[in-house]
Amino acid sequence: MKRRICVASRNLQSSNSVDDNDIKAFAKLSPDWTKENGSFKALYSMNRLRLPLIVDMIGRGTRDSHDYLSGLHIADVGCGGGILTFPMARLGANVEAVDASHDVIASLEEAENCFRRENRGSGKATFTCSSVEDFATKNAGMFDAVVASEIIEHVADVELFVESCIQLVRRSGALFFTTINKTVMSRLMAVWMAERVLGIVPPGIHNWSRFIEPKFLRLILEENGCSVRLLHGMIYNPLTNHWSWSGNTSINYALVAIKN
Repeated sequence: MKRRICVASRNLQSSNSVDDNDIKAFAKLSPDWTKENGSFKALYSMNRLRLPLIVDMIGRGTRDSHDYLSGLHIADVGCGGGILTFPMARLGANVEAVDASHDVIASLEEAENCFRRENRGSGKATFTCSSVEDFATKNAGMFDAVVASEIIEHVADVELFVESCIQLVRRSGALFFTTINKTVMSRLMAVWMAERVLGIVPPGIHNWSRFIEPKFLRLILEENGCSVRLLHGMIYNPLTNHWSWSGNTSINYALVAIKN
């Protein structure tokens, strides 16, 4: 019998994992999504880690090619302003990006049109306003990979969210997560320091009670027929706006799983 994972955000009555308060908070930041040096500059910088990680795990091209992800169908769940969506599409992937905020999706119209005009590769980027649960019911097993980067800490129901991500990916497909651990160190650095002292991210954007430890994320995945293949810590230097891999997962981490 499948166990239910006990995490703080579990709501047995919920039909989707959308948190309306977070939707409103990110909607207010919509004008900043396309500004590389704005409120989301740390996410733009994170692409230097997460994009090569995706390429290394599922890429089909060679290092001499610009179409590393050619022919791959990828779901970017909780895509926000397409910070990772467009780079994956430029590498040849067919990316379907999903976000529950209508305001965020609407703010991407100009960026999406610009991408279509300038893109010379085979990749595509499309955007849908939907909860991941509704999207999964219509697109089960349709994707070679699902990316849920810096979103799981913002959902109201972690287990339901992860189950829906698993539903989207085909068998032997990959699931990529980056998020924040639930530790004293993450409360100090990712909330107090990042929001209140350094102003790296807008105040109140993170709720420490929503952070999830890697062991719980792993358990949810394994209970739903997935195998964890990689777990790495991620360290951010706010002075240089630079990310690096680390064996320390006490703050940020990346986890990759395969659907069995």
